[in-house]
Order: sequence, then C-alpha cells, then structure tokens
Amino acid sequence: MPAKKAASKAAPKKGGSASKGGKAKKKKWSKGKTREQLNNAVMWDKNLVDKLERDVPKYKVITVSVISDRLKVNGSLARVALSHLVAKGMIKEVSFSSKIRVYTNTIVAEE
Repeated sequence: MPAKKAASKAAPKKGGSASKGGKAKKKKWSKGKTREQLNNAVMWDKNLVDKLERDVPKYKVITVSVISDRLKVNGSLARVALSHLVAKGMIKEVSFSSKIRVYTNTIVAEE
C-alpha cells in the first residue's frame, strides 16, 4: 500500500496537467467581415440626370450594377435609367432576361 500512496503524490505535480494538455483557452468568435456602407442616391436630381445622359452612352458594357456603382445610385434608379436611355435611343439592348440586362452604346466603331 505505501507504494501506491507515493505514486499518487508524484502524479499531481506536473505530469497530470501535462498529460491532459492543459486548460484550453475559450474560442474567440470573430466579428465577421463588414463591408463599407454605401450612401447611394435614391432620387434623381438635375446633376445626376446630366451625368447619366453625358457619360453612360460612352460605356461599352452597360448593366444595372455598372450604373449603380459609377453614378452612386441605387438599383431601382439604375433600372429606370436604362429604360430612359433606351427610349431616347442612346443605348441598345444586347441581352435581356429576368436576371440581368446587358446594353451597349449605339455608336458603332467604323473600321
């Protein structure tokens, strides 16, 4: 019996905690990636309409997202802008589906 007591006294010193791997730290959850908040316009004003009619017909590929990014307007205004420019004949339709609308300028490069 005395041998067992001696072995049990030696075990709790270092060997016991090392064999168990020590106390693990609690996992810290990340806050996640946050993207920059956009401050896009929600109504047309004179400056935006002028910029729309001046710049957008010069783009080679025109989509809702292109107009939204470059003019800093929201998506619904960009869709209305595309309809407006098509009605004026400034751009023409390349592909039209429920998912994406692709337009291009009406100026044909002569070669």
